Amino acid sequence: MSEQQSTSKELAVFLFCSTVYRLFSGALLVSLTWTILKQNDDDYLPLALAIFCSFIPAFITPVMIKRLSRRMDGRQMSAWFVLCLTGLALISGLSRNVTVGLLVTNLFVWLMIMSLEASLDMWFTQLQRGMDQTRVRRISGATTATSQAALMVGPLLAAGLMPILNGMGFSLVLGAGFLLVAGVCHSRRSLPVAVQEAGKVVAPARLPLTLFVPMVLIWPILGAFNFMLPVYVSNHGWSLFELGVLDAVFGLGMALIGVLVIIANTGRNLLAYLCALIALAVISTSMWWLMPDTLLLKALSLLILGMAFGGARVHIRVAIAYRYSEAAVGLYVSKANALATPVLLLILSLQLAIIENAWLLPFLLVSLTVALLLQTSATRFARGQAPVEAVSV
Repeated sequence: MSEQQSTSKELAVFLFCSTVYRLFSGALLVSLTWTILKQNDDDYLPLALAIFCSFIPAFITPVMIKRLSRRMDGRQMSAWFVLCLTGLALISGLSRNVTVGLLVTNLFVWLMIMSLEASLDMWFTQLQRGMDQTRVRRISGATTATSQAALMVGPLLAAGLMPILNGMGFSLVLGAGFLLVAGVCHSRRSLPVAVQEAGKVVAPARLPLTLFVPMVLIWPILGAFNFMLPVYVSNHGWSLFELGVLDAVFGLGMALIGVLVIIANTGRNLLAYLCALIALAVISTSMWWLMPDTLLLKALSLLILGMAFGGARVHIRVAIAYRYSEAAVGLYVSKANALATPVLLLILSLQLAIIENAWLLPFLLVSLTVALLLQTSATRFARGQAPVEAVSV
C-alpha cells in the first residue's frame, strides 16, 4: 500500500473517531449539566462549581500528555482515553440521583475530554505532515464541520432519549458509542515512520502570544457558554428541549464555518477571513442583546456566534499543526488548557456576580479571541512557510 493510500485511510479513521466521540460526549455533558442544575432546584452555585471543577484536570493534562507521548502516539492515547469515557458514562447512570457523585463523575469526564483534545491534535498533526498548508486548512475545516455537527446532534440526542430511557438506559447507549470509538482507534496501526516524518515542517522558536492567548481562551469560552445557557433557559421557564436546540445551533455554526473553509481557500486572504469572523461576533452579540427573547432569534444569534468561534478554532488549529511537531502540539495544547483554569474561575465569578447578564461574557470573549488573531504576528505566523528547527519538549 502506498504512503498516500495509508495516510488517506488513517484520515478517514481519524474523521470517524473524532466525530462519533464528540457526538456522544456532547450528549453526556449536556445530560450531566442539566441533571446537576435540576437536582438543586435551579440553584446556580452547584452548576458553577461543576463547570469550574471541570477545568481542574487541565493542570494534570500537560504532565499526562508529556509522559504518555514517550510511549504512545496520539492515536493510541485517544483509544485509551475514549475507553475511560465508556466507564464514566456507565458511572454517570449509577450516580444520577447523587449530586456529589455527578460532580465527581463530571470532573473525570472533563479530564478525559481535555486529554482527548490534546491527543486528537497530536494525531491530526501526525497525519498532515508533508501536506501543503491549503490542504491542511481544508482537512481541518472538514474535521471541524463533522465534529461540530456531531456536537450539535449530541444535545438533541440527550433531549430526545433522556425522557424515554431511564438514567441507566441512556448511560448504556453512551457507553456503547464510546466503546465503538475506542475499538476502532485501537484496531488501527500507526502510520509508518516514513509517513510521519515526510516533509517535516516544524516550529519557530516561540509560539506568538497573540496565538497562545486565544488557545488559552478556548475552554473558558466554552465554560462560560455552558454556564450561561442553562441559566438563561431556566430563567425563561424553558425546558431541556430548548436547551438542546440552543446548544445544537451553536455547534451547527461551528460546523457551517468548517464547510465554508473547505469550499473557499481562506489561506489566500487570511486578513479578510479574520475580519469576517469579527463581524460575525459583533452581529451575534447585537442580536442577542437587542432582539426579543424568542427561541428562533436566540438560536440565530448562537448560530452566528458558533461560526465566529469555530472559525477562530480552525485558524488556531492549522497554525499550530502546520508548524509544530506532534509532541510539541500536545504539550502546547495541554499547557493552554492548564492556564485556562484560573481564567475560567475569574469568568464564572463575574457571571455569578452579573447573573442576569451572564450571557455577555462568552460573546465578548469570542470577539477578543478573533481580535487577537488579527494581530500581525499571529497572521504572519500562520502564513509563514519557512521550515525551522524543531521544538524540544
